[in-house]
Amino acid sequence: MFDDSRYALRSLIKAPAFSIAAVLTLGLGIGASTAIFSMVDGVLLRRLPIGVGDRFVHLTQPSTRSPDEGFSMREVAALNAATQSMSGVAEYHSMSFQLYGYGEPLRVQTGVVSDRFFDMLGVKPMLGRTFRPGEEVVGAPPVVVLTHSFWMEQFHGDSSVIGAKFTMNDKIHTVVGVLPPMPSYPNNDQMFMPAGACPFRSAPMMMNDFGMRMVGAFAVLKPGASLDRARSELATLGARNHASHPEAYPAQQRLHYDATLARDEMTARAKPILLTLLATAAFLLLAAIANVANLGLTRQLRRSREMAVRSALGAGEGRLFSQILLENLYLAATGGVLGVGLAAAGIGLLRTTATHFTPRAAEITMSPAVFLFALVLCLVSTVVVAGTPFLHAAARRSPADALRQGNTGAMASRGEHRLRGALVATQVAIAFVTLVGAALIGRSLIALERVDAGLETNNVLTARLTLSFTKYNTNALQRNFASALIDRLQALPGVSSVSMASALPLTINRPQDVKFQIEGSNASAGTPHSDVTAVSGDYFKTIGVPLLAGRTFGAADRDTNTPPAIISQRLAKQYWSGANPVGSRISPDSGRHWLSVIGVVGDVRAAGLAKDVTDEVYLPLASQGVGDLRVFLRMAGPTPPIAKALSGAVHDVDPQQPVSSVQTLEQVRGAQLAEPRLTTTLLMSFAIVALVLSATGLAGVIAYGVANRLPEIAIRLALGSTQERVLLLVMRQGLTLVLVGLAIGFGIALEGSRLVGTLLFHVAPTDLLTYVTVATLLLATAALACFIPSRAAMKADPAAVFRGG
Repeated sequence: MFDDSRYALRSLIKAPAFSIAAVLTLGLGIGASTAIFSMVDGVLLRRLPIGVGDRFVHLTQPSTRSPDEGFSMREVAALNAATQSMSGVAEYHSMSFQLYGYGEPLRVQTGVVSDRFFDMLGVKPMLGRTFRPGEEVVGAPPVVVLTHSFWMEQFHGDSSVIGAKFTMNDKIHTVVGVLPPMPSYPNNDQMFMPAGACPFRSAPMMMNDFGMRMVGAFAVLKPGASLDRARSELATLGARNHASHPEAYPAQQRLHYDATLARDEMTARAKPILLTLLATAAFLLLAAIANVANLGLTRQLRRSREMAVRSALGAGEGRLFSQILLENLYLAATGGVLGVGLAAAGIGLLRTTATHFTPRAAEITMSPAVFLFALVLCLVSTVVVAGTPFLHAAARRSPADALRQGNTGAMASRGEHRLRGALVATQVAIAFVTLVGAALIGRSLIALERVDAGLETNNVLTARLTLSFTKYNTNALQRNFASALIDRLQALPGVSSVSMASALPLTINRPQDVKFQIEGSNASAGTPHSDVTAVSGDYFKTIGVPLLAGRTFGAADRDTNTPPAIISQRLAKQYWSGANPVGSRISPDSGRHWLSVIGVVGDVRAAGLAKDVTDEVYLPLASQGVGDLRVFLRMAGPTPPIAKALSGAVHDVDPQQPVSSVQTLEQVRGAQLAEPRLTTTLLMSFAIVALVLSATGLAGVIAYGVANRLPEIAIRLALGSTQERVLLLVMRQGLTLVLVGLAIGFGIALEGSRLVGTLLFHVAPTDLLTYVTVATLLLATAALACFIPSRAAMKADPAAVFRGG
């Protein structure tokens, strides 16, 4: 074995072109597959990094209005007391608070949970402790637990933070613990507090009313209990609660209890993306193996004399195979090291990519499972590439025949040609499938980029101001803050217009579904309903939403008996039946109060570029109380000075008011495109590599075929055949393989279209134009790959060929 190993190494060193090509090809294939598997392993396969693992369950209460209405505190308590399949039910909701005492005022997203929440999940703190029983009682000393990421970002990993005190919600809170790294689920919270510390949740009405739903519910399945058993039990408990509290469950809403594994929720968006990427990487690896196998087959055919001599001297077929196996093991091992290096180098980019569609992105690492996967790929590649030469008759040809024919390569049999052709057709099929997938995703991205969001994102800066609900606890105080800040922002140099709103367009996850009635309407078009957004007077001018009829809000709209409203174009078309809605009145409370429609504006995709436009009713901010404000500044100059001036203006009005989420609307729009752009880039990279591999493999087959058929070609030329006919003869051989590969790839692409279809926007997974374009590209590439080696056949000198023979 030692002698064979040394001989294999010397043999590869003497063929540097083959060795380098094989290592690079296998390195790309193994690297791509290993990198994508690291994502699949971290996100889809690995157990949740908490004590109870995958038994963590999210309880939901779907209705006809929403996929989850949430739960009331009394419902959570009733479920916790009655459940048999779950070891506990805890409440959760998320709020933002102002934190003072550490540098600039901060807006912190805070998870509000039952005191048993972390103990129920089996989460052990990295520092300090989690919550103790009784700390969720209203009036208990305020304590918080920091998440690991917030602790590192804000406190730089300082362990002395335990026991630190700071002001939040006008109360002194004590830091009692730091959590270990864990998924940002169910929300991207920065710290946690016991439920009793939330003033809204602790209000007597919220605590005592069975129908006041404002929290989420989470549970843990008992060991051995299944999700189906928990769902069945929830159905029983739900029916019991419906019977005892019918007023809390209106029949028309069809409220019912359900449960979903938290792990499934964390990976719902990621799963189709990762499976598509993994399938593409697997196809690329197959193309790489086929390419190296083709190279190896050519090399082995040229070594027929050497193998014949070894066989004549007593080497058996097993010994010959072990020699080839060792050579390919060297190649695969080197390619594997290169591939693992490439995967490790790209792990940061992959983790960043995954943050757009799963909270488990931080778990993407080069784990032992990933290294084992790469090792398996190396071994499989070794066996397949080494075994290819033994699938044809040349491996079993008698030594005497091989020695008589020499080492010219002219002894390739029809079976050998068929095997090489099959490898090339496989590569073409793989290239077709990967190119179709990448092209569909690319066209989907282009369609998404061309979407008219209904607003102008250029040169608009936005920021978020979440007011302290204890300091600004009345509508008047909130309105006064907004008015004072607008006056200061309008005076900033480089700002052409300023506005505020209660929501940021393109990012609204759950638009409000407010029902209203139109005065004098017979409701023939159904019950009108829409989202509601409070905006200041220059809002539409600042973000570029066109005014189509009527007017926008002005100073005179601050106090009126009939408050004004502006509606969106689609809402007007749907419920006003072509009539001009300006001057009509609408009521959100069955006629007790009326709003006068003063204008119609363009439609806006408030929920995102990939979502449809939302029906909107806009109300004047000057007459509303809004505690979570979005500021918009249309700029005439560069962003950084304006951003700094924005913070200064806010602190002039209130030095303790934090400013967060400072970004341009262009960045907000770009965030919508980040995920499809990265996915398209990865798929396109894989597809281009597969195309190059198929082209080089085809060129190699044609070149080898030309070398074998030179005597035949010389005879044809000597008998009067033209160079054009010879070219057509040679290219027909290659293009036939391409057509076979395209036919196979077409079938595979159609079969896999359902997986890609979940990622597409306004593009059908069976889009004919895409399939035809990719097929044309492959045919053109194949024609070029065939033409280059065919030129040797066209220029063949019959006399020289015959003399050489």
